[in-house]
Amino acid sequence: MSGRVRTLAFALAVIVAALAAASLRAVRAGRAALASGDAAMASDRPAEAIADWEEAARWYVPFASHVDDAYARLAGLHANPDHAIAIAAARAERRAAWATRHVTEPHDPAVADRTIAALEAEDPNGALGAGNDRAARTAWQAARLARDPRPGLGASALAVAGIALWLAGAIGALVADRRRLVGLAIAVAGVAAWAAGLYNA
Repeated sequence: MSGRVRTLAFALAVIVAALAAASLRAVRAGRAALASGDAAMASDRPAEAIADWEEAARWYVPFASHVDDAYARLAGLHANPDHAIAIAAARAERRAAWATRHVTEPHDPAVADRTIAALEAEDPNGALGAGNDRAARTAWQAARLARDPRPGLGASALAVAGIALWLAGAIGALVADRRRLVGLAIAVAGVAAWAAGLYNA
């Protein structure tokens, strides 16, 4: 095996290890947030439970069970007799879906949009100008939600910069023998920035 091939294999191994470590961190944090939310709900603290379950849903890792469990718990509050709790849960579900929406769409924000529109339509004063018809109020709320912007520019820029750093660091590690560790450090920093951008989007 030539030196260049060994260098490439080492760089790839570092990148894979960094991604694995980030995924493990996300799974642990997601499970902890899910458990914290369960404890809060058991202690009759629904607002804290909703916040924790939203955090768990945001710690997205493909096929991780805590993500679907968090969405299921939030959805379970849609029929809560306390209208404020039901709305808060649906909005938390929507925020988490938008935050984890990137190349793929693991959870469709439109699902939460429909729930929010239906719940908000119960308030005759919540859709001024839409009239007293419930269907009209629901449509008004749905249209308002559909205009909601995509994730913030700052978080998106951070994610893009992270990808650029990741690629630049990996290439630098391959072509600059004397500064290989610097390149690898830049690649790892890029992965961290990319993950942070996606999480905070």
